[in-house]
Amino acid sequence: DNGNFTTCSFDVTLEDSIAPSITCPADISISADANVCEALVSIPAPVANDNCGIVSTINDYNGTSDASDVYPVGTTTVTWTTTDVAGNETQCSMTITIIDNEAPSITCPADLTQSADSSVCEAMVVVDALVASDNCAVASITNDYNGSSDASDIYPVGTTTVTWTVVDIYGNETQCSMTITIIDNEAPSITC
Repeated sequence: DNGNFTTCSFDVTLEDSIAPSITCPADISISADANVCEALVSIPAPVANDNCGIVSTINDYNGTSDASDVYPVGTTTVTWTTTDVAGNETQCSMTITIIDNEAPSITCPADLTQSADSSVCEAMVVVDALVASDNCAVASITNDYNGSSDASDIYPVGTTTVTWTVVDIYGNETQCSMTITIIDNEAPSITC
C-alpha cells in the first residue's frame, strides 16, 4: 500500500498434439493398357484436414503428393501420410488393382501335307514351333495331339486337326488349329 511492487513472468506453451485427419481415395480396379502388363492410373488426391495446418500429404508409391502413375498388373497398396505443422502424422491406405484380361497372341504353324513313311500307314512329322506372345508372359503352350509344346510326332494316314492352346500367367487363353495330312501313295506289294 506504499506503492512498492515486484513483477514475475511465466511462459505459456501450447502444444498441438492433435493428429490431422485423412481420407484416402476409393480403391481402384482397372484393366491393363493394351499390349503392356501395366496401366497408367489417374488417382484423386486424399482429403486431409488439421486444426493448425497441413504441411504435406505424400504417398509411398512415388513419394509425391500425386499418386497418378503407371502401376503393374496385380494389386499395389498405396499408403498416404499427411503431416501437420507440429509434425503430427496420420496415414491411410488404398489399393490399385490392375487386371490382365488380354489373351495371348498366337500364330499356328502352317498346315502340313506329306507322304506316309515307307512300308507303314503313318509318317513321322516335324512340326514347326507355335509363335506366341503375351502382354505379361506366357505360362504354357500345349497341343491336343500329344499334350506337349512340340507337336512333332507320328501321324496316321488321313487328316489330323491339331489344336494349340496358349495360356498366359493370369489364365487368359487363346487357341488356333492346324491340319496335318498324311497321304498313302505307296502301291500295295503283291507276289504272283
